[in-house]
Amino acid sequence: MKPNVDFTTKLAVLSHLSFAQHPKNMNSWIDQFEQHGWAEIKGFMNETDSAGIRSEIIEIQNNNGFRQASIGKQDSKSVDTSQRGDFIRWIDAQQAPNYTRLYLDKMTALIEQLNYTFYLGIRDYECHYAHYPPGTFYKKHVDRHKNGSPRRVSSVLYLNADWQPSDGGELVIYEPEGNEHRIQPLQGTLAIFLSELEHEVLLTSRDRMSITGWMLNETIL
Repeated sequence: MKPNVDFTTKLAVLSHLSFAQHPKNMNSWIDQFEQHGWAEIKGFMNETDSAGIRSEIIEIQNNNGFRQASIGKQDSKSVDTSQRGDFIRWIDAQQAPNYTRLYLDKMTALIEQLNYTFYLGIRDYECHYAHYPPGTFYKKHVDRHKNGSPRRVSSVLYLNADWQPSDGGELVIYEPEGNEHRIQPLQGTLAIFLSELEHEVLLTSRDRMSITGWMLNETIL
């Protein structure tokens, strides 16, 4: 994917969108992230914008724009449906459709707040659409590779209306102390967590759509 051009500049320009305008909401997720290394932000995107992104995903799918996701890095990449079963499409920030662009702008503001509060040194953001068909999952893994990775914080925006507990597909985050936290893939909810935390996507019984992304401490070339 192409980089989010002038990302640092956008952080400054979009500061007026900061969660600092909503202190109660900000304190809630900031405190959660500080204490646990993850946060669940419900209503990050409203119903209209979430449905708009989902429509953009469906249009791309109808044009055969998705591919089976792989595991591993570079030359060692391979498709292994026993480990993960999702289909993805990387997002080019320069060519993102309208509703997806709204999401990217909100993420820029959120990253600004994370940098301001925790000095994470995040300099860029990459993301892709993700579709888990019924019967698929992603087994326990980490996003920050042992041999070095610019990924600092992972994110998932959920785009699934009327999701029920019986539908499955929860994100499970495993804390180092042994605690587990499950996040339902409810429409408009954003999950963020440190990329070195183990996590998995449980078996889904219906189509599950999201935007998965990573906040990076170096600029994408």
